[in-house]
Amino acid sequence: MRKPTLAVQTIEKRIAHADHIVAGIPSERQLAEELGFSRNTVRVAIQALLEKGVLVRQDNGRLTVAPTDGSKNRTLCFLAPSGPSADVDLWRESVDSLVSESFPGYNVTLRFATHGHWGDPSIQEVLSSFDGAFFIAPAEKIPNWLVSKMKDSPCRVAILDQDASAVGLPSVVLFPPDSERKLFDHLYNLGHREIDCLNTQELGAVVEGRLAVWREYLASNGLSGQLHSREERKPVESAYELVRDQLEAGKPLASALFCTTGPAAIGAMRALYEGGVNVGEEISVCAVNSEGLGRFLRPSLTALESPPRSLFLRQACEWMLKGEEWRGPLLVQPEDIPLFEGESTGSAPVESVLA
Repeated sequence: MRKPTLAVQTIEKRIAHADHIVAGIPSERQLAEELGFSRNTVRVAIQALLEKGVLVRQDNGRLTVAPTDGSKNRTLCFLAPSGPSADVDLWRESVDSLVSESFPGYNVTLRFATHGHWGDPSIQEVLSSFDGAFFIAPAEKIPNWLVSKMKDSPCRVAILDQDASAVGLPSVVLFPPDSERKLFDHLYNLGHREIDCLNTQELGAVVEGRLAVWREYLASNGLSGQLHSREERKPVESAYELVRDQLEAGKPLASALFCTTGPAAIGAMRALYEGGVNVGEEISVCAVNSEGLGRFLRPSLTALESPPRSLFLRQACEWMLKGEEWRGPLLVQPEDIPLFEGESTGSAPVESVLA
């Protein structure tokens, strides 16, 4: 394949993936450096794209993508905190699948980006460059100044996994805090009257909501329990170390352990296994959101499981693509959450071996 042809295809692929949305089309020199072609090769490729009507040259000489004749071209962004997360991956895959398969007639380009803090330039770039954005916030609530920017931006923003509807932002939440009562009712019916809570996520709106429901359930049902919390960036390892240290120090654990997240439960169960504690018999472990893994663990993890995310993302997608006004409540959430009863929970022991 001739180099100019390869250069044309490479630039067209960049345009198809909306690489130009944030920073625009680079100059001839920049393209040559980035693509590894000579400037003459890039010059020939640019001329070919100008003749095809893919690019146009502005009055100031800069290149830009030619406007399309279709009104149904949309560029969306999935913006999440940096760092690995199985749950974020599930959100991203659901958004990707939905926009690529469920909206015939729309030419949708979905980009993925990360942010490290509230003032990260990537957030502003997304707000000023895209038609819509699915935004997963860090643990803490979105600051007011950023809420105002999101609401004033031409980019339509939907918040995922955090309820920001009170400040006027459409939000999609899969695990409303009250849904965890299903877990507590399950443990109560198994005879557990002491339920500890294990948390290894950063404290924020979501985790604080789960802790509040746990405390309220204990108080209203005359139960007891302790909070074991270590807020670090490695939830599995932190949970493992916290429970391991508890066992090695001979400190008591309740007959049931409620974990605010699936990763915390995974780390806890490993520490219990290594400590010779039989999960499901000597202690019961459960969690909110097993992140798709709970059924495949040994023992399988009792957990609230996510309903199909696409069902709750569809309204936000339609709002971004069709440009219509938002209809109905700003908070989209399931009315009921399925509970998977795994092997990790069982009847409360007559005498706790962990006291």
